[in-house]
Amino acid sequence: MTERESTGIQKLDDMLEGGLPKGSTILLVGPPGSGKTVFCQQFLAEGLKNDQGSLFIALDNPPEEIKENAKGFGWNFEDKDNFIIMDVYSWKLGEELSGKYTVQGPSDLNQLNMTLSDALKELEDVQKRVVMDSASSLTFFTDINSTVRFLQVVSAKTKASGGVFLLTVEKGVHDEKDLSTLNYVADGVIEMKKEDGDRYISIPRMSKTTEVDEWTEYKITENGIKAE
Repeated sequence: MTERESTGIQKLDDMLEGGLPKGSTILLVGPPGSGKTVFCQQFLAEGLKNDQGSLFIALDNPPEEIKENAKGFGWNFEDKDNFIIMDVYSWKLGEELSGKYTVQGPSDLNQLNMTLSDALKELEDVQKRVVMDSASSLTFFTDINSTVRFLQVVSAKTKASGGVFLLTVEKGVHDEKDLSTLNYVADGVIEMKKEDGDRYISIPRMSKTTEVDEWTEYKITENGIKAE
C-alpha cells in the first residue's frame, strides 16, 4: 500500500485515497485568487502537526506576510524549529538583504540550490514537506529548461527524504509547451479554478492513485480550505 501525506483537506484526502503519495512532486495549478497559497500553507501546517519539517520557498510574497496570513487561519509558523521560509522575494525591495535563507534573486540558480541544500540539511532529521510558491515566478527570471532542471534537483532532494514537493503554477501565464515541460517534473497535478464566484478543485493526474478527474466545490473558510 502506498504511504500518503494528508493535505489537511479531508474531502481531498478522501479523493486521494488518504493524501499525496510520499516521495511525490505535485503541481498545484490555478488562476490568481483561487487559493493556491492558502492550500500550500494548510499543507505545511498539517505537516507541522505531525512533527514534520516544512520548507516554504517564497517567490511571490514576503515571509512576514506569509506568517501573518497563516495566523488568520489559525496556523502558527512563528518560532518553529522545523519550519523554514526560504526568502526569494525580498530582493525586489532593493534593500540590503540579510537572513540565513535569503536569496539575492531567483536568476542565480546556483545560489538557490546551495541555500536549498542548507535549509534541507537543517531539517535533516525529520521527514520534509517542501512548497514553492510559485514555480511560474521562477520561469520569469530563467528559461524554462533551466527552471525544470532546478525543479528536478528540488524534487530529487525532497524524494530522498520520503517527503512531498508541492509547487504552484499560475494558470494562463504559460503556453502549452512550457506547461507540458513543467508537467514533466511532476508525479501528479491538482487543479483549482473559479467560476461565477465559486471555487472548484480536481485531480486530473496522480501517481499510485485511482483517477478522479471531476470538479469538487471548495470554500476558503476561517479555518482554511474546506471541500464539499
